[in-house]
Amino acid sequence: MNMKKICYIVLALIITSCAVDYDYDYKIKGLGHKEMAYEELPQNVRMVFLAASIGKTKKDRLLFVDSKDSSAYNLEEVRTNNGPWIAYFKLTDINKKIKYRIDYSLPFPYIICNNRLYVPNKADIFYSDGKIKQLKYIEYTLK
Repeated sequence: MNMKKICYIVLALIITSCAVDYDYDYKIKGLGHKEMAYEELPQNVRMVFLAASIGKTKKDRLLFVDSKDSSAYNLEEVRTNNGPWIAYFKLTDINKKIKYRIDYSLPFPYIICNNRLYVPNKADIFYSDGKIKQLKYIEYTLK
């Protein structure tokens, strides 16, 4: 084999080894959304964000206002094929069989309420009560 063919084969192997599973229907950032102040959030969503701010639910990325939604949605990490890195998160609506891609860089917690996903617009290591009330939030309308 000549050197040119070997280079093409090596390049193809590198590209396919870095490939990621793109098994999703929609990107969250491509859905209809609006930015909201804390006071504009529904009352029950505000309560969940406050609970997360004082550490009761800080470990979880996906939180629910209504406990019945916890069986209707699933969140999983999608890793790269080459290495232990997380490429993105896949949110699955089990009832509608719709999968959403949530970029790894999107701040969390993600809160689902009434077919909407609520996310802080900026990440912060220390979510205090006062900080939660000063942040802006993005409301995404799920399909």
